[in-house]
Amino acid sequence: MSDEARATEAASGPRLGVAFAKLFAGNLFGKVLGVVRELALAASFGTGAAAGAFRAAQTATVLPTHFFASDTLNAGFIPLCARYLRDDPSRARALFWSVFALLNVIGIGMAILLFLAAPLIAGVLVPGFSQEQQALTAAMLRAMAVGVPFYVQAILASYVEMAHGRYFIASIRAGAQNAGLIAGVIAAAVTGNPLLLGWGFTVFCIVFAVVGIGSVARAGLLGRPHDVDWEEARSVMRDFLVVIAPLALLPLLQQGAYAVERVIASLVDARAVPALDYARAISDTGLTLLAVPLGMAGLAELGRVDADAAREQMRRLLRPLLFVTVPGSVFLVLHAQPVVRLIFGRGEFGEDSVAVTSLVLLGLDAGFWAQVTAFVLAKAMSAQGRNTSVARITAIASLAHVAVNVLLYRTLGALALGIAASTQALVLLLLAARTLRVGRDVSLVMLPLVLGAAGYLALERALDAAAALPLIASAAVFVAYWALFVLGLHALARRLPGSSWIRPVFLRRSGET
Repeated sequence: MSDEARATEAASGPRLGVAFAKLFAGNLFGKVLGVVRELALAASFGTGAAAGAFRAAQTATVLPTHFFASDTLNAGFIPLCARYLRDDPSRARALFWSVFALLNVIGIGMAILLFLAAPLIAGVLVPGFSQEQQALTAAMLRAMAVGVPFYVQAILASYVEMAHGRYFIASIRAGAQNAGLIAGVIAAAVTGNPLLLGWGFTVFCIVFAVVGIGSVARAGLLGRPHDVDWEEARSVMRDFLVVIAPLALLPLLQQGAYAVERVIASLVDARAVPALDYARAISDTGLTLLAVPLGMAGLAELGRVDADAAREQMRRLLRPLLFVTVPGSVFLVLHAQPVVRLIFGRGEFGEDSVAVTSLVLLGLDAGFWAQVTAFVLAKAMSAQGRNTSVARITAIASLAHVAVNVLLYRTLGALALGIAASTQALVLLLLAARTLRVGRDVSLVMLPLVLGAAGYLALERALDAAAALPLIASAAVFVAYWALFVLGLHALARRLPGSSWIRPVFLRRSGET
């Protein structure tokens, strides 16, 4: 790495760390509320008709809005806006107001389409539901459609803030959303009206938009429309469309894969639709707390450094990330059912619900580590402007997701839903690591982890043969084993010669201690 790259990396490292800390704190609070939301929903509605209709309506609402909240907009808007702010702030203002106007038109049009086509969407998305459950899904979808225009504008405001190096709106997003959904669950349970589940989402969207846009306006980040040179705005929009063009089909591929997943789930068992989301609520904890803050911070910060510095940052992140997520995957695979029973096993969430949710979680947990790591690497690619590569590898991974679901659901049932998602994550990870040229780094870290996982499996099997351990005892054994394993491996790495394959796992250069 050049001296200039090292200096740039040194300057970017603290910013990335601060950004991650802010987003992590917000997402941690949001995850706590998310657990409360899932517990309340499981206890009140289990995997019954109301829960299934709510999950399906939520999917139908989120699928189109992911175009704005996910890869296409954030991977295109944030790095471009950050670059304009550095080089020509007037172009940054023109970019915001142009995209703001565009999203107003699209958001309102999308809400009208979802409202009018709700019965048709419900019939296509969950063909395995009864007519009554499809009708309930359509009614919930209409309630949630009202919030869509507010949601997309609040998301845009959070991206403006991140481009300025601020993270307040992004950090409160998960918490605010879960607070609104909790209110909807409570209202639905108390009144016996399941439609209030959908209205809880809409109330969150409206409040989030008011708070988000108000926050960036008070900070002076938006400017004013009459300050914009609209001739310049046309030039800026051309730049923006060039940046996002490679990603234009990405939301269709990703969300299309998730739509197929919902269709397959409804064909497996109507209970598998809500069970899929209960399982994701557990497995997505790592994505929410680790991958999302790292990935979003990387979009804003890694775009400021050159490719060598960005790659070095990724190498530094890979080691602790894999050493946390791989053992976590192993533990959850071994204890999927006890974890589900501990978290959700009460009220309307009976043993049948535990069984189907555990099957989905088992498949998801096998690829938990790959899901987290792949997300971070994909965002690093977008930060470097490699959106064409992101679109290509995501398309391949999404097709793998669909193929596994279609091929395996008849034989594996609900388990196929989790395995398909893990396959998608693994394919994305392998292709992203190859594109970023960090595949060797991943291999170096994975080799000792595979050996450690084999030892842990042998230990668990021996303990289970002696006496079945309760979940809390198994967790204590897990923590003790992996702590000793990491300390032992680190000590071994320090004593081996610089050419040893173990040293790079902990020591970045042969002379580093």
